Amino acid sequence: MSKKKDTRMLEIRRILDSCDRIRIAELADRLQVTPETIRTDLNELEQQNLVRREHGYARAVTAITELPIMMRGKENVEDKRRVAYRAMQEIHDGQVVYLDAGSTVISGLPALAHKKDLTIVTSSIPLAYQASSMNLNVILCGGSVLNIGLRTIGPDVIDMLERFMFDIAIVGTAGIAENSGFTTLGYDEIPIKRHLITRAKKLVAIADKSKFLKKTSYSFCKFGEFDLLITNKLTPAQKEIVRDVKQIIEV
Repeated sequence: MSKKKDTRMLEIRRILDSCDRIRIAELADRLQVTPETIRTDLNELEQQNLVRREHGYARAVTAITELPIMMRGKENVEDKRRVAYRAMQEIHDGQVVYLDAGSTVISGLPALAHKKDLTIVTSSIPLAYQASSMNLNVILCGGSVLNIGLRTIGPDVIDMLERFMFDIAIVGTAGIAENSGFTTLGYDEIPIKRHLITRAKKLVAIADKSKFLKKTSYSFCKFGEFDLLITNKLTPAQKEIVRDVKQIIEV
């Protein structure tokens, strides 16, 4: 998929998320492409269960859904990179580390290039591939593969996590909810993320500032259960929301 098409499909999602539905002709006009091009894009998004087409209109699916990881990686790139690079500074030579599946965590991998004797455990297929290409020692948790997120899920992942006591776990979040804590889009992720609480000596949450604006379906952890939150510069109101986290680092 070309960079131009990636950008256009991401913009389609944003437009559809902001309105109930929109005519395909209007969508084509707003993006300055032909209706045929929009129909092709919508076909691909519909196959991923991200949009619905109906009688000349398009709408986002009513359920909150997860963007494919390759598309998420193009959002808030610089904010994610700063957060992830700072998080990787918490990792030290010789440690056993869990790196969560997610575009923010992946963006920080280059910061580990000069670390020695690390063991990285993950459920993320793209992260495992990139880390192994850097000659890092990587263990990929087995399980069923979730197509959109390109990560493994299910009881086999938890069984593998039982074999480790992690020095540190770096965990991503889909959203930050004032009364619910850190949240995720996938119900299947909850037992995996919850299990890390019992298996990691240090729990680090990472979230770029956009996560404060996102409402997602499932809470997996209260703020006070994490040792550290690394995020972008926060407003006073945002700081108040996450006040129960033991330590907050803003970058």
